[in-house]
Amino acid sequence: MMRRIWIIMFLFLEAVQISANDNSRLYQILDSLIEQYDQLTAEKERRVATIKEGVRGIALTPEQQYDLNQRLYDEYVAYKFDSAFYYIDKNVTALRESDDRDRFAASAVRMAHILSVTGLFDRARRLLDQVNPDSISDQQKIAYYTQQSELNLYRSEMAQSTNYFSDYIKRAQYYRQLAIQIAPKDSYDYVFNKATYICEAGETDQAIKILEKYMVKLEEGTRIYSIVTSTLAYFYQKKQMWEQQERYLLLSAISDERSAIRENNSLRSLSEILMSRGENDNAYRYLYQAISEAQFYGSRLRIMQVGRMAPQVLQLYDMERTQTQQRTNLFLGIISFVSLILAGIIIYTLILYRKKHAAGLQIIEMNKVLAHHTEEIENVNTQMKEANRIKEEYIGRFLELSSLLLSNTEQRMKQLNRLARDRKLEELYAELKTMEPVNTGIRTFHSHFDTAFLNIYPRFINEVNNLLTPENRFAYDDTSTTKHLTTELRILALIRLDITDNQKIAGILRSSITTIYTYRSKLKAKAINKDTFEDDVRKISTY
Repeated sequence: MMRRIWIIMFLFLEAVQISANDNSRLYQILDSLIEQYDQLTAEKERRVATIKEGVRGIALTPEQQYDLNQRLYDEYVAYKFDSAFYYIDKNVTALRESDDRDRFAASAVRMAHILSVTGLFDRARRLLDQVNPDSISDQQKIAYYTQQSELNLYRSEMAQSTNYFSDYIKRAQYYRQLAIQIAPKDSYDYVFNKATYICEAGETDQAIKILEKYMVKLEEGTRIYSIVTSTLAYFYQKKQMWEQQERYLLLSAISDERSAIRENNSLRSLSEILMSRGENDNAYRYLYQAISEAQFYGSRLRIMQVGRMAPQVLQLYDMERTQTQQRTNLFLGIISFVSLILAGIIIYTLILYRKKHAAGLQIIEMNKVLAHHTEEIENVNTQMKEANRIKEEYIGRFLELSSLLLSNTEQRMKQLNRLARDRKLEELYAELKTMEPVNTGIRTFHSHFDTAFLNIYPRFINEVNNLLTPENRFAYDDTSTTKHLTTELRILALIRLDITDNQKIAGILRSSITTIYTYRSKLKAKAINKDTFEDDVRKISTY
């Protein structure tokens, strides 16, 4: 009997180890794909460019234009919101007064999807209200009911802990049931709606069986594969089977990264899991990637979901800072104790010096060692002060800027809603067309960046001027209360922060890579020592 128990325990531990190793391997794959982010994005852009080039200069019929817009929408739907919206909006506009109700419904459902994922729920609902399900085919009915279910599901996410949450879930269940009734039983729409419906009804085990059986038919890297694996992660979360939840989140995130799917949620969920385990470095890295992809796609909903983690991130930062301070105090106490011992040795050695001249050489050597340790301590303290100062300054600026941008976005949405409500379409179109809010946001970002950077490196411009030839130095007024940098100085500021990749600098400053390359080349040409100019910039200190 005992032997059988030991065998069972051994097999269980072996299975746990295999599962843990599997997740570790999936993390390695995910990290590798994140490192290839730029290459995968470039491949996606080339694929879309090939589609556009294929019809350049060709006069398309309305049907061909419709199909092209639909195809480009499918490429952009999980990649970039504004482009997907642009192409599907062309179809919706062209078909709004048409008698082809099926095509209009197909386009309206697609537009409602991207409006939902970016948080524009009311606009999505109003668009779906224009579709009469009684006048369209079963195929379009399925898409319509599925989208209604998805819209209510997104609204429930934003209504958590309110009285409206259960209402949205009930409506989502209602539309899922309608889709199940008419969808072919071997279709994705049937399987997915059936699984989510019975899971919400409490049959989570059966829902998992349905999706895991269907998943073997799917190809990794497709959007449907990402959705199914992400949904399975949610099912396992409901059952509190954390290891399986993590595995399916990894599979979903890998599929997203491999296909350049930027509208995703798995990376953020993974960062929460890692943060709960204390793996803060990896959690921050995945969270930063999730923020970057949400901003690239333009999803307000995903950005808001990531923003909810800000208090938790700040709390962890405070904990790390407290632990660092405690370690520093302990280190300083040990050094002080060692210093006292060394001082005693020096005093004792001085007394013995009268008796033996050779002891003087030993004292000199010990003094050198002590001086070396003291210098190392000062260097460590300086680096820690600089790191803490940078961290505190940029955290404060990040929160202030995030709050300001959210406030501006909220005000703009209110303004656009008022224009839409009052049916002032020309004014609404003019507001949607203008780039001024974006330009204002860029100027606000530059202003915050300049102020934060010059607060940390107040002598930066003077130090840069010391590296340039006299005729090429920047004009700067130390008495001015306005702190700002030129584009060239911002490039050097990013280099000082160890951001040296031209593409990343161009993305931050909203410039072209060619412009950044040209500026850097001109700055090197103006330097006293051209070969070490950028290395000298990176050595500029905060004091």
